[in-house]
Amino acid sequence: MFKKILCCLFSIFILSSCNVSFPKETLEQDAVKLVKEETQKDVVVNRCGATLYLDVCFEDLVTDDSEKISEVYGILQKIVSTIVRIPLSSDADIKFVVVSAFDPKYQTLLRLFENIDDIKKYAHQYISREDYSERQLMELEGPDRTKEIVENKYDITEEEFVARLIVSQLNNLARVNPFLAALIQAVELRFLSVEKNSFYFVTPKKIDSDEVKILLEKLLEREVIKNIQKYKTFSVKSAILKDRENNIILNIPVKA
Repeated sequence: MFKKILCCLFSIFILSSCNVSFPKETLEQDAVKLVKEETQKDVVVNRCGATLYLDVCFEDLVTDDSEKISEVYGILQKIVSTIVRIPLSSDADIKFVVVSAFDPKYQTLLRLFENIDDIKKYAHQYISREDYSERQLMELEGPDRTKEIVENKYDITEEEFVARLIVSQLNNLARVNPFLAALIQAVELRFLSVEKNSFYFVTPKKIDSDEVKILLEKLLEREVIKNIQKYKTFSVKSAILKDRENNIILNIPVKA
């Protein structure tokens, strides 16, 4: 999905950055109208500070029909490509776009995050295509948290984006590295919060093995340092992993 979105970002940036087409006073209404015109989908758009949220419901998001899944992903690609045009040609200060796709019963949720500064850097060729691909943030949630997440909207900080990106990158690593897949999938790492200059992550699983803790610490430390350096979020001084009882499993000092 991300590869197809990447292909049209440069042209979108060139076409969108010349004039103020979407004034901040009517930004949300204009976004709903534009997405409807481009994709024929009804969406809900909300702005919280510098974060623009788009919610879209798909009847066929939960299905084993491969054709319907492909159709949903195709529409979702168009929605993402369309909505990022808004902050690129608006006088509103939008830093992040969050697209949430879910089913009517809130059984599953797919969230895509777009960092507008990353889009601009890629369009100006300050970062490579490979680097931009690594900055793509996707989250999947099940029925236990979908409705709560969709309804909970707030202004995302740069630090939170980076912390969520770290989790997303580790989950992506499980898809491409079969040797680490079992470990990462078993841990079910999730973003928890950013507080007091620390990234907080949580796992619902109990981790008893010291070997697993050591490997997990190395993976987490590597991704934390890499992304702090990339986004220059040097205010973050540690990464803390907790279990569901709020016990600290790992406390990793950050020396970026």
